[in-house]
Amino acid sequence: MAKQVQVQNLFQYPVKSLAGVATQSLTVDGEGRALGDRVLAFRFNDSGPAMRQTSQGGWWYKDRLLSLMHIPAAAPVSCEFDSQSTVLSLRLGDRIISEGEIGSVDGRTKIEQSFEGFLKDLSGDSEIDQNRFPIHLEGDGVSGRFHDRPAGQISMHSVESGLALSDAIGESPLMEQRFRSNVVIRGLHPWQELELIGSTITIGAYRYEVTGPIIRCRAVHANPSTGLVDQQILRVLTKEFGQEEPTFGVLLKPVGEEAVIHVGDVVEVGAQHE
Repeated sequence: MAKQVQVQNLFQYPVKSLAGVATQSLTVDGEGRALGDRVLAFRFNDSGPAMRQTSQGGWWYKDRLLSLMHIPAAAPVSCEFDSQSTVLSLRLGDRIISEGEIGSVDGRTKIEQSFEGFLKDLSGDSEIDQNRFPIHLEGDGVSGRFHDRPAGQISMHSVESGLALSDAIGESPLMEQRFRSNVVIRGLHPWQELELIGSTITIGAYRYEVTGPIIRCRAVHANPSTGLVDQQILRVLTKEFGQEEPTFGVLLKPVGEEAVIHVGDVVEVGAQHE
């Protein structure tokens, strides 16, 4: 009997580069953006104007924003965002780093100033050039426009690929959150999701195009729990697995206007799309 492929976990990342939130379902718009995902970001003062305009608003390349590739210590900072009250809370463990309403000027200023104080105290791999300050909170809490790619699109990887990578490193299973995927599935062969690129799959009641691979950056070197750079995953992907570029996971876009994914949904592999 063929192994059933299912959705194991789903994640939203309200603030780019900060810790994600596990959820039981994701609503995905027609462009492939998960509602509530990457709707806020911290921009450095030297980043300049938006580099591109998207349907959701201005977009910057990730090195112009707070990014784990340069500031791994931000990885364990958790965020809670209430879209009704517009209150954003940032925490490190039990400590509240920053909190305020993004819907008011005073609230945004409070968030920016307190989080900037946290960032200025970082050292080592996460030390920031002081000339990059002050920071600015970007986003309205609704429009998902702070993905690594202007087109957005949800990300997916398999448990099996994560285990294969963990085995190659010689460590216990890597945390799923290290890769910041929206969708984690179980039941494929290792790396099989990469073979689905160019095809249409079904997740639950909805169909999705598998539009391309996810080329990884140094952000995956950051431990989600500690914020330390503790692995050299890019090298392992290219040297141990023979990849031309360090690739882990794929991008998805709904076939249609909107779709919903639930934990436990069955995943069915379809045919190539044109």
